[in-house]
Amino acid sequence: MTVATFLRIALVVQVGAGCALAWWLLPDGIGWLALPIGLAIPLVATGLVLAFEFVVGAATDPRTPPLPFAKVLAIWWTETEISTRMFSFSQLFSAGFADPVLVNDPARPAVLLVHGYLCNRAVWRALLGSGRLAACNVATINLEPIFGPIERYGEILRDAVEKLRAASGAPQVVLVGHSMGGLAIRAYLRQFGDAAVAKVITLATPHHGTVFGALGAGANSKQMVVGSALIRDLAQSLSPALVAKFLCVGTRDDNLIVPRSSPLLSGARQILLEQVGHLAMTEDPRAWQVLHDELHRMDMAAHRPGGQRVIDSAM
Repeated sequence: MTVATFLRIALVVQVGAGCALAWWLLPDGIGWLALPIGLAIPLVATGLVLAFEFVVGAATDPRTPPLPFAKVLAIWWTETEISTRMFSFSQLFSAGFADPVLVNDPARPAVLLVHGYLCNRAVWRALLGSGRLAACNVATINLEPIFGPIERYGEILRDAVEKLRAASGAPQVVLVGHSMGGLAIRAYLRQFGDAAVAKVITLATPHHGTVFGALGAGANSKQMVVGSALIRDLAQSLSPALVAKFLCVGTRDDNLIVPRSSPLLSGARQILLEQVGHLAMTEDPRAWQVLHDELHRMDMAAHRPGGQRVIDSAM
């Protein structure tokens, strides 16, 4: 089952159950309100779940310094709006879009975008539509099975990396992973090495696990628990040379990755964004700018005088 199919079923169940319950409870004469109430259930349910995450995150790993409540509320609302749109529409009906056309140009950065848990490639539509990656060869993938072990995604990444290299002519690719996508990238690197990889950029990836991993469904969620066997194995496979290829982007306001230091790898370049939630990072212009700047820097290095191609893996 694909993520799109799973989410369509979940949406029908939520709206249908909400309509039925409202119809049963509403007084005679206003039964027509059952439909708008049912349609509002996904937004309300998402908001309540995210509120729980923010409260647990604040209690488990308090932010220093704390934000005013009004700003926390704004972060929660933005995360709620984006999550509702993603899990109730975009990923259900918009995941079939065509990737940007690839140009055979070895000097042009080749970028593979890797989504996170219970998501599909639709999470990248806003980024692709922003034009920030227009100078790159960009491809996206779907990680399936949706509740499978993260190690299985390594083979999907291997095939996607080789396909992108062949189509673009690039000797190496840049891997960009959001959330669990970053762990899938690390599983790929552990299984197949980093010879084909110039750079890894992770966005809100639970490199050290998250307390919420225990609450999710599937083997992949359980593998994201703090101290899991996978987290330990991936940590042991990180060499100084490999970790130097990483740029880790996190947020001190992450509602899903707790502790909030989990997205940061020691020895890697690190960037912390302020006042943005977990899924909202995929649509945050500051995160887009980080990607643009990093890829532009690599592209400039590739066009240095003398034709020398320089792959930066140490900054």
